[in-house]
Amino acid sequence: MVEVVYITWKKVIRLCYRLAKKIANSGYRPEVVVSIMRGGVVPALIVSDILNVDSFYALRVKHWGIAEEVYPVPIIEQLPQGRVEGRRVLLVDEVADTGKTLEASIKELAKLHPKEIRTAVLHLKPTSVVIPNYYAEKLDKWVWLFYPWSLVETVVALAIKEVGDSKVTERQLLEISLSLAKSLGIRGPISSVLKTSIKYYVLETKASSSNTN
Repeated sequence: MVEVVYITWKKVIRLCYRLAKKIANSGYRPEVVVSIMRGGVVPALIVSDILNVDSFYALRVKHWGIAEEVYPVPIIEQLPQGRVEGRRVLLVDEVADTGKTLEASIKELAKLHPKEIRTAVLHLKPTSVVIPNYYAEKLDKWVWLFYPWSLVETVVALAIKEVGDSKVTERQLLEISLSLAKSLGIRGPISSVLKTSIKYYVLETKASSSNTN
């Protein structure tokens, strides 16, 4: 199993502040912030607030699943047409892993003819083929990072992988998910959150299984 590291809300806020300060200290003044959905939305919102950038848009990229590439080439959707032309853009994501998502996003945004594109992420991994203009933290080894806005998705997906059975019950999945959450050092009302969410993940898993049969 891959090494998994959970980034808490407290650390996320600290990293976002650090990232915004780096951008401000560089002298770059973005006129538009574009986040990469879904992971880049929260960091982009915080950074845009600190830098007082009112123009905020998002593009959707289909590429990653849980700890693996689902699409070998990222699929770009929901471009901010007519919103970035001739303007300084800051493209924000939570992490540069392989760098493919950033690379594809920059390429598609460039087709909209902005004045300049700079990139910013919370974490830069050593495996990235793209070095963002700004990053809050650089890792010296590859680990699977996940953030509080994808807590349930990640924990449940890891639990389903561990079970390896699409017929797992909600109770079984809850027990395994709680055990994983505890092992990852996740605190807070995780039990009630998982109880609320797991039924939706079980339904989706069953639907996916039936569609492949």
